[in-house]
Amino acid sequence: MDMNLKGGDLKNGDSNGRDLDGMIPNATKPDGTGLDGAPTGRYGAFRRFLSRFDRRPGASRTADRPAGLPVRAMVLGLLSSRRQAHTRRLWARWLEPVMLRDPALLSVADPLPGCIRVLDTAGWWPALSRRMDDLPATVQNRLENRLADGALDRVLASPEMVNWAESLRDRSLTVLDALRTDPAALALFLEEANTHRMRAASALAIPGGVVALRPLDGADVETLTTALRLSDSWRMLGGRAPDMEIDELLACVRGAMANDSVPPEAMALFAVAGLYTRRDPLLGAALRALLPLPLVDAAAAWLTAHSEERNGSASNLPMLGSGPAPADRGLRDLFEAARRSGDPSPALIRRPGHSMAGVADLSGTQGLR
Repeated sequence: MDMNLKGGDLKNGDSNGRDLDGMIPNATKPDGTGLDGAPTGRYGAFRRFLSRFDRRPGASRTADRPAGLPVRAMVLGLLSSRRQAHTRRLWARWLEPVMLRDPALLSVADPLPGCIRVLDTAGWWPALSRRMDDLPATVQNRLENRLADGALDRVLASPEMVNWAESLRDRSLTVLDALRTDPAALALFLEEANTHRMRAASALAIPGGVVALRPLDGADVETLTTALRLSDSWRMLGGRAPDMEIDELLACVRGAMANDSVPPEAMALFAVAGLYTRRDPLLGAALRALLPLPLVDAAAAWLTAHSEERNGSASNLPMLGSGPAPADRGLRDLFEAARRSGDPSPALIRRPGHSMAGVADLSGTQGLR
């Protein structure tokens, strides 16, 4: 998550050099501290300094804090000064487990089934928020008030902000569901989203330039809607799919399906995020064996076709990894079975009531059906 791009830091989420901030980095707890309890991140030193105003050896808390309040307020302002889109950051955390930051994926001309890029949120959020009445402003005001007493990462992880994040998600789904039944409103929404997204993209070094950026369309709206609807299921997976190694991703998918802890539809979006990151056709075959669902089939088929184009020198998309080394015998057997099988959808029993609503067919350009 540290790839620096000219004009903006896409790996850390900055679509315009300022406010597409990265979410929770690896080995960081939701309160912004490391596994050892020490503050981490680019402002870790300031947070450690700030903590001295909360408790200093040899002095009582009540006696010590008033004198330090002006300095504490100044430091808190510094911590938050480059992160003005606080409400968007809170909302985008729902998508973080499947959010892709690879700049190469921005210039792919064809729709990627089930793909959500961090740059997309620079278009989605402004277009959505202006359709949420006064909710975003209310959340932003509460955030700013809370920032007077704590650093941003800790405030965002507080119970109050978790509740506000749920409200933002619910309102987003209400707006998106309404748009799906009103073609004129949907067209206006997409026009606004693409305008904001293009403005953010102008500060990035995108392969092929901004002209190579495919506009968001109805299929992307369906992907966003489905991701927000299923996003609560990803909390128990313990990480981001794009950050997982191949064997870790496969073990995560297999474990979730074995204990029935995550709906197959949610796992499908999670799995294809990892597939787009690794871009390994063998991984695609294994995921199709584990998750015989239309979204996974479409993503793996896209990757296979793109790999064939690349072998014919017709593609500029780099392939990552040259063949996974599964960590156990079961995964190795799964790879081999998937490689040999003419039907990549063997053993998963489809659950009644899970018809991939909103994810049933992401391969078409007309969206999900």
